[in-house]
Amino acid sequence: MNRKTTWLLASLLGMTVIAARSSEMPLQTQWAVLQEPTKADGARRFSDLYSVTWEEIPMPYSTPADRHDIRADSIANDGTIAGTGSDGVLVLWRPDSQTWEWLPEALDPTMPKLISSDGSSVIATDDPYRILTWNRMDGWQALAGSTVTQSAASNVSKNFRFVVGGGRNDGEAPQAWVWSLDGDIQQILQTPIGDCIVAAQAEAVSNDGNVVIGNALCPTEENGFHYIKYIATRWIAGGPPTILHDPYGRELPRVAACNADCSTVFGDGPWFLKSNGEFGFMGNISDGYPWTEDSYGPYHIFDASADGSIVVGLYLANIYPQNPNLEIYDDRPFIWSQVAGMTSLRSLGIWDEDWDIISTVRLSPDGRLLLVAGLRKTWGFWAVVVHLTPNPVRLTGGHSTHAMPTPPRANQGASLRAGSGAVVD
Repeated sequence: MNRKTTWLLASLLGMTVIAARSSEMPLQTQWAVLQEPTKADGARRFSDLYSVTWEEIPMPYSTPADRHDIRADSIANDGTIAGTGSDGVLVLWRPDSQTWEWLPEALDPTMPKLISSDGSSVIATDDPYRILTWNRMDGWQALAGSTVTQSAASNVSKNFRFVVGGGRNDGEAPQAWVWSLDGDIQQILQTPIGDCIVAAQAEAVSNDGNVVIGNALCPTEENGFHYIKYIATRWIAGGPPTILHDPYGRELPRVAACNADCSTVFGDGPWFLKSNGEFGFMGNISDGYPWTEDSYGPYHIFDASADGSIVVGLYLANIYPQNPNLEIYDDRPFIWSQVAGMTSLRSLGIWDEDWDIISTVRLSPDGRLLLVAGLRKTWGFWAVVVHLTPNPVRLTGGHSTHAMPTPPRANQGASLRAGSGAVVD
């Protein structure tokens, strides 16, 4: 089963979400000493393309009697963070004042708060499972035009015009939906038909609302183990669903993110698929769980930048790689770029020894800020913002690596036909 349980399933199917109390901890900030290994073939490293600095966001002190827990959920281009406070309230981190702002409202504590690129608006799900919008002028307002009694928002388009998620009427299975913030009614998307498919949910949407990606949900039993199988699905112009396949004809596992027009989609494995049919594996990390193209690996996609040049997520890393007789794996964040391939966040000098559960790996829409957040091993919640500043590196022909990224080479996630899958540090 995917290590990243979706918020929709957690809320609609009754899964438990565990919270912990926060405490004051020393902040680790701006450690930019790069430890990224040199690539044997001379290919560009992520640190060749970006200057990487980071800061830990301070969390308020919390006690059992006076709870001030904060789970950071999403980040705007200016560094404003939308998060979930105690009892589900919206909290906003203001980078200019270095303070958290609390905005009380009866919101669902399991659902993410989704912030606009300019930090002025937020989409959230409330306790009766309605979709709400917030801005400072109008406050909270329920999105009009719902067509089911319960809805949960999972993501928003990069331009903040469309929201997607899953919804249902009482006693029915969840269905995927897309909803315009310009006043249109909620559009329910057809669930794929299959022997085991019982539900569907949407995960991302294009800026024009025309392309929606998500997953069909298939309860599965294997060797006595029960889990939910995610089957990558795409809807175009509200039409019938299309289940996505790789060049071998296999159903693709969970799809999670796309660029602004959803012409390139990214899924667990990790893989990408373009609208022209080009398919590729995105590569591997040397301390990751053993991975081959014959079996999709435990790499879980969380988000992609608007131009699709950067993708982020989690991978299973061997925490004792120096001992071949001891294999213990834990989640660690990664960054993938079209030029540098797969890079572990740890190799960029980001201190992660105290990170335990990682709940958020989210990019700002412009791809310049990365929010990573979760629970500490020692105690309480934590959040880190990684600043990705493009270096003035030029490629052959004089094009900026950031304005016009080159396609990945074979060992960095090129098409399956080119023979990808080599280890990329």
